[in-house]
Amino acid sequence: MDPLCGWCYGNSKTLEKLWEKYNNTYTFTVLPGGMWTKANIRTQNTAMVNYFMKHDKRIEELTGVKFGMPYIDFIQKNDVELNSEIPSRAIVTIKDMAPEKTVPFAIAVQKARYFYGKDLNPDQTYIDICQELEINSDRFIETFHSKAIKLNTEKTFQQVAVLASSYPTLLLKKDGIYSILEQGYLPFEELELKLHPNIKTKS
Repeated sequence: MDPLCGWCYGNSKTLEKLWEKYNNTYTFTVLPGGMWTKANIRTQNTAMVNYFMKHDKRIEELTGVKFGMPYIDFIQKNDVELNSEIPSRAIVTIKDMAPEKTVPFAIAVQKARYFYGKDLNPDQTYIDICQELEINSDRFIETFHSKAIKLNTEKTFQQVAVLASSYPTLLLKKDGIYSILEQGYLPFEELELKLHPNIKTKS
């Protein structure tokens, strides 16, 4: 996934349902991919807004997620840097500090941008999420800005480059072997059937 990927936000409800139902059965790991980093860092502009709006409408129709009005207003700003490294590093920080909260934190980061219209660059955005999820925000900031976490984030990007070719991708690791459960968007019921082919679903 990538925190600045609209389709990843569209998939967040499916991920949330999957995590809520199976987090005691499976170990969930969130690997942000670094879609817009280094030479690919973007700045919001009018052309990008038109692109976002077109795809956001399709994402809403297909997945049922809602893009908040604060987000619609926020993307009109032309001076906002879109740098995946910052929100990705925040997720990697929580993976290091409180791995059991990585999925809720990643989803909260997505909602911060796409529903509440928050800028994912300032520290305060993540401090607010930490407080909401009862994570020590002082420790978060210290870890978030550490050299070790910055290096770990780069390693995570490299790992994702090997494992996935698009966002979002959901992989199942069994006996050291990865298999693709989802590449793009799937409704929860279809994804659950791929995870457990013999499960009974309501007709």
